[in-house]
Amino acid sequence: MDLTDLFKKNAILKELPEATLQELSAALQTRRLQAGEVLFKLGDPGAEMVVVQEGRLAIYMPGEHPEVGQAIRVFQPGDMFGEMALIDRLPRSTSARAESDSVILTLDSASFDRLVRLQPQANAALMNALTDRIRYTTNFIGEMRGWVQRIGEGKYQDVQPAGAYADTSLAALAADFVRMAAQVREREETLQREVAQLRIQIDENKRRQEVAQITQSDYYRSLKDKLKALREADDED
Repeated sequence: MDLTDLFKKNAILKELPEATLQELSAALQTRRLQAGEVLFKLGDPGAEMVVVQEGRLAIYMPGEHPEVGQAIRVFQPGDMFGEMALIDRLPRSTSARAESDSVILTLDSASFDRLVRLQPQANAALMNALTDRIRYTTNFIGEMRGWVQRIGEGKYQDVQPAGAYADTSLAALAADFVRMAAQVREREETLQREVAQLRIQIDENKRRQEVAQITQSDYYRSLKDKLKALREADDED
């Protein structure tokens, strides 16, 4: 995708005048990533903003292995991310990796500062983009809270996506939660069966112990001797 088409797809950049876009084009740095390659990690300094030119990139929370983690959000060509770190100057709050072979454009903090300082349109568009990001996060947290609550209550069958999601990342997370709920339900049912089987074994062992106590008692032995004597007496008759 050439830069003209790319800028038209971006909510912030498409509002900028042609002269500013030309200046921006000169400041952008091109970088190629292979599928699975980590762009930055949680806690890294936020030194640049990223625009996806080709491929797909995801932000995610890293697991035991830094490159592994369920995507929180996937960005397509024309999408931009990483600007928050340039605004608040804080370390990266997530990790990012290429989901496929990708080409990205990066804008350093000095060029970003110049862009938002000199272009009122960029500020307004940036606020809109941040509002969208906050709305996405709110929806994401709301969905997760509902799923976790239903799992906690044992209502596994109710852990279902609320409907069709416009964002593929939320759809993937919803599917993962549904699978997780099914796995938890299966494990719980297996545990219940094992507990029931254990109770049967315990009851059987208890019954055997009680029988053993009875058969080994003096009273039982005396009854057994009396029964034997009666049989012998009957045989003599």
